[in-house]
Amino acid sequence: MRLISSILLRKIKRMFPGLMLCGALMGTSEGLSGQTSFLDMSNQLGILSDQTGGYLGAGMSVADFNDDGIDDLSLAHHGGELKFYLGTGEGFDEYLLNLSDYPFEAKSVVWVDIDNDGDQDLFITYRLQPNRMYLNHGDLIMEDITETCGILIADRRSYGASFGDYDNDGLLDLFVANYVSGSDEPFNELYHNLGNAQFEEVTFDLGMGQPLQQNFQGHWVDFNQDGLLDLHLIRDRLCFDNYYYEQQLDGTFENTAHDRGLDLMVNAMCTSTADFDRDNDQDLYVAAGMFEGNFLMVNDGGDFEAYEAVTGDSVEVHLTSWASTWFDADNDGWEDLHVCTGSTVYTNYPSILSQYPNVPDQLFWNDQGAFDEDDSGLFDANVLSFSSASSDYNLDGFPDLFSNAVGEYMQVLKAEPNANRWLKVHLQGTVSNRDGVGARLRIYRDSLIGTRMTHCGENFLSQSSRWEHFGIGLSTALDSLIIEWPSGIVDRYYDLEPNQSMMVLEGETLGVSPPCSGDTCPGCMYALACNFDANATEDNGSCDFDCWTDAVACGAGTIWDEALQQCFVVPSDCPTDLNEDGVTSVLDLLVFLIAFNNQCEE
Repeated sequence: MRLISSILLRKIKRMFPGLMLCGALMGTSEGLSGQTSFLDMSNQLGILSDQTGGYLGAGMSVADFNDDGIDDLSLAHHGGELKFYLGTGEGFDEYLLNLSDYPFEAKSVVWVDIDNDGDQDLFITYRLQPNRMYLNHGDLIMEDITETCGILIADRRSYGASFGDYDNDGLLDLFVANYVSGSDEPFNELYHNLGNAQFEEVTFDLGMGQPLQQNFQGHWVDFNQDGLLDLHLIRDRLCFDNYYYEQQLDGTFENTAHDRGLDLMVNAMCTSTADFDRDNDQDLYVAAGMFEGNFLMVNDGGDFEAYEAVTGDSVEVHLTSWASTWFDADNDGWEDLHVCTGSTVYTNYPSILSQYPNVPDQLFWNDQGAFDEDDSGLFDANVLSFSSASSDYNLDGFPDLFSNAVGEYMQVLKAEPNANRWLKVHLQGTVSNRDGVGARLRIYRDSLIGTRMTHCGENFLSQSSRWEHFGIGLSTALDSLIIEWPSGIVDRYYDLEPNQSMMVLEGETLGVSPPCSGDTCPGCMYALACNFDANATEDNGSCDFDCWTDAVACGAGTIWDEALQQCFVVPSDCPTDLNEDGVTSVLDLLVFLIAFNNQCEE
């Protein structure tokens, strides 16, 4: 049990520096190994990025596009010379993908299964040229479907692309952020996936067609955990506040940024999310400019407050900041943070590096909800970087860091293993979208010790590994892994061994009861829950109510008739037997309490 939050503990220590506190912090019962170190593999791996020109950076992806379980690498380029590398488990081999020649400034590269056929399709955004969509026919045989798939064929200043199933129909929809300037059409692009590799532009229909300016990124999120995807929109310049398009019950979107505390007016470049304080919700980091600094926003039930206001501490970087990547670099169970820094125009390479000698990237180590800036000298060398992502490219269980930095080679920092353990999970949807985008994952060891939400196109021009990576410290076993799919299906896995990579299929654990050990049997003890376990002797907090229908919405003295699909009065010979089991018991009281203040149809 978490007796005192890490943030509160930090505040108390600051107020009373001589005070010794005893208490249990969530997930620390078996201890933690110390921070890890990194080995710079940039030149050794031979990943030629050739980022020696362009404007506002180029994007990257570390998604597994050939479906062999190992992350691959894709790089955008200011000259349109896209580069692809197959992961080998030790390094990368360049791969020549059969794309049509398109020699223009590419921004983001996103691999995604748009048609749920089991292979990865490709979407690329471009600055000053139409964006491109490619359909994978299997074995990386790619067809350019830009002209027929329904996306706009127009010159845009497109940057970030993010996929998410906002209507939960099992198909991934697309949002494109446009950096509008001058006479450009003043709107971003929202596309509804119709199936069969067809999209319909619905930007104005669903409430996202406001005249906007200078947008780098839109990120699909679910901050209030209502099961409906919302969109956090990053807007550059101090005169434009950030937007938060919150989805309404009718499927439209409304900007509620002011109400939620998200209407920051900053030179915003990116938005990235993680449950940094392990309280079972997604917090937010906004990378911005050198004057106002960056912002870590703490989520409280869907409303946000600045981390500095909550704790008195800061994770600001007063440099021009671009991507911000969350990853548990040392596998201690707490998400660490990498922040990219860069310039605006870098066509004068390599002399640009000498012009910015004191612009190092930043790494913040998460110490149980509080942050310490890395002082190892890891980023002392001048590296101007824009997009970044994390992936365990060498399969040692420790996430490594990739940055599409200015120069000839991509920056790759390999994490050196310590004694901490880990769990990796790869999702495959069956009812939900095939990639499992939008799924929420939680792991337990006595209590909650980690949460993740699966994204596709996050950060500034970046796509991180689709393997969900959990650090678990020195724990020798995990009680459970809970996966809540966008469809509403919930999968539960129990008694998990650490240091393993799991391929999970949506719905494969339905009907599986948790194991019993000794004299206790953990499980859901609430009789009306969907996953009630009659054998359970100890409630483990796993009760699920997603299956509830009108069957439990009837008023006192009535029950639900499944055939008639309506409530009717319980026979008078036993009016208190609400569940019709022949006796009046505590279970009938539970039915009454659930139905209290509900009305039945006449």
